[in-house]
Amino acid sequence: MLSIGMDLTIEADKSGIAKKFKSKVADLHEQKLFIYYPLSIADNKPVFLPVGSKVMVNFTCENSDVYSFESEVMGVQKNTVPLLELFLPEEKFFSRVQRREYVRVYAAVRATLNFPESSQKFTSLTSDISAGGCAVTLPPDTEIEPGESGTIGLSLQMESGEQFQLTLLCKVIRIFQKNKIDLISLKYIEPSHADQQLLTRFCFEKQLSDRKKGLRN
Repeated sequence: MLSIGMDLTIEADKSGIAKKFKSKVADLHEQKLFIYYPLSIADNKPVFLPVGSKVMVNFTCENSDVYSFESEVMGVQKNTVPLLELFLPEEKFFSRVQRREYVRVYAAVRATLNFPESSQKFTSLTSDISAGGCAVTLPPDTEIEPGESGTIGLSLQMESGEQFQLTLLCKVIRIFQKNKIDLISLKYIEPSHADQQLLTRFCFEKQLSDRKKGLRN
């Protein structure tokens, strides 16, 4: 089910606060999972997880099913590229994460995107958005491929006037055209519960606002 090169989201407790990091499978061997050093989603910097740290590992299969399992940091393998060694349980201990359908609304939300693999950084606007993903206008001469992972920063302004800045790990699902405009469809990778709540609230408020405007016209 797991394979070398697969994207992972690692959840760990840092100073009493649950944090999420990104990584990739480097190697597999019996009950051992070797991963590249986890990187902070916010600033892409390596994160130190001491031996004995309890973690939750999340990954998405080729059929888009999401699974998670509990693990522990067993050690560090100091090769040319340092690897983190995690305990790998049997597949019967993997838990399938239930997926939800999210309300998608049309909204122009300021988005800042960073895709390290293709060295693409740009600021744009969303075309539509939900608590599970969004579509973003792709600027001219920006070359990104489906399957690339990166981060997206979203500036959400609620009806109350409150403003929230979110930084989410994301993956490019497809690139398409709509009304002669190039767009990329993005899926958030294991967003935190708090971030999903804010996104759900934003979409709900936008939906209500659009309905009210429709009633006035």
